[in-house]
Amino acid sequence: MKKFKIITLCLLICTGFVNAKEHTVKLLTQGSNGKMMVFEPMFIKISVGDTINFVPSDASHNAQSFSVPSDKSSFNTPYGKPTKVTFTETGAVLVKCLPHFALGMIAVVQVGENIDSSKVNADWLKAKASVVMNKEAIDEALTKINQ
Repeated sequence: MKKFKIITLCLLICTGFVNAKEHTVKLLTQGSNGKMMVFEPMFIKISVGDTINFVPSDASHNAQSFSVPSDKSSFNTPYGKPTKVTFTETGAVLVKCLPHFALGMIAVVQVGENIDSSKVNADWLKAKASVVMNKEAIDEALTKINQ
């Protein structure tokens, strides 16, 4: 009976990884809409266990979390190198390109359904004064959480 429970538990855990998807988010100096210093897409909704491949267009871009559900969800990718990040925790994540943060190069990642967005919204309000471009686009991306 104990062996059966262990096998069942392993199958349940593995099922989540089998259903996990990989998404691509581009870090662009100029986006397809002509805006400068953007993530495309700026908002992405994924499931727990999914992976995002952050693909910089050049050596000046990286992806670094700055609002996460908890410290275990923090990440910082190297400059100029496509890097895969697996999201294992439900919640919202704000991601910035460190050298272009003031220019509003920020993405919003929703991980899971019906999440509490109060922390990510509060963190954005604190950071917003340091950003000179793309503020409205980031505000709009945040409104997409739970839609």
